[in-house]
Amino acid sequence: MARTPSSAPPAGRKQLIRRPRQKRSEQRFEAILDAAEVLLERLEPAEISIYTLAEEAGITPPSIYHFFSDSGQVFIALSERIHLRFVAAFDSPPPGEFRSWQELMSLRFSEGRDYYNRHAAARRLLLGSGLSAAIRARDLEIDRQVALRSLAELQHHFVFPDLPELVERFTELLVINDALWALSVHRHDTITDAYEEQARRAREAYTRTFLPEYLARRHDNKAA
Repeated sequence: MARTPSSAPPAGRKQLIRRPRQKRSEQRFEAILDAAEVLLERLEPAEISIYTLAEEAGITPPSIYHFFSDSGQVFIALSERIHLRFVAAFDSPPPGEFRSWQELMSLRFSEGRDYYNRHAAARRLLLGSGLSAAIRARDLEIDRQVALRSLAELQHHFVFPDLPELVERFTELLVINDALWALSVHRHDTITDAYEEQARRAREAYTRTFLPEYLARRHDNKAA
């Protein structure tokens, strides 16, 4: 399995946000993100300014400008923090029993759907009206990390064939899924059962273009 993710940005990415190194500054930085997340539970990104954030966080606007040039940069940093929660979910065992790769994938995507449906801030930033071009670029970078963790988990539980570019295929799978979830959020402000069923069908249909229908469980091989 891949190592536990850190809060550092992926290697090779242009650094746009002044990230603190001292503990006190780090606490203030996180407090600003906390304030943004609270506000996004009830407001659209366009309704939030540096001054709104300062009032919610209980700090002065210059303290925010020390780290962020505008509220858009705050949202980028918050979107990265939310994304890394999805990556970190793979540090815990799957949330249920499974017998096939299809069932394991459904368990993990159900986790993601439940998180989005419980957190309006995540929906607005990553699937809704707050999805800016800059956030989308970060989204695609983190998708690759999620793809790596998902693939590692599947390979841990199932015997995989030797196939090329699996990480790319799993990244594409996430993009397909997110497009359907975003459509549901756009129309209903939530990921509905009907849209999740369509997303599940799309996920499995695409995965079947590069994975066989059946993969042997590793513990099944040991038992045999």
